[in-house]
Amino acid sequence: MGNPNFDKNGLDGTGTHWFQYLAFGFTLFFFLIIWLYFRDYNFQLFIENIFKVLNCSSFNCNGVY
Repeated sequence: MGNPNFDKNGLDGTGTHWFQYLAFGFTLFFFLIIWLYFRDYNFQLFIENIFKVLNCSSFNCNGVY
């Protein structure tokens, strides 16, 4: 799986490493999730339900539901 636009060190023609593009994409995704969390109440409930499932995924549920 190679890309001819990057050299052997992972740099493109402008000198940007491929990992910088990946970090930029994750940063945009992170800010989008935060914006949606505070903007949309249904999305906030969805995220809270995900945290409840993750918290209760072991044997020590302690009445979360």
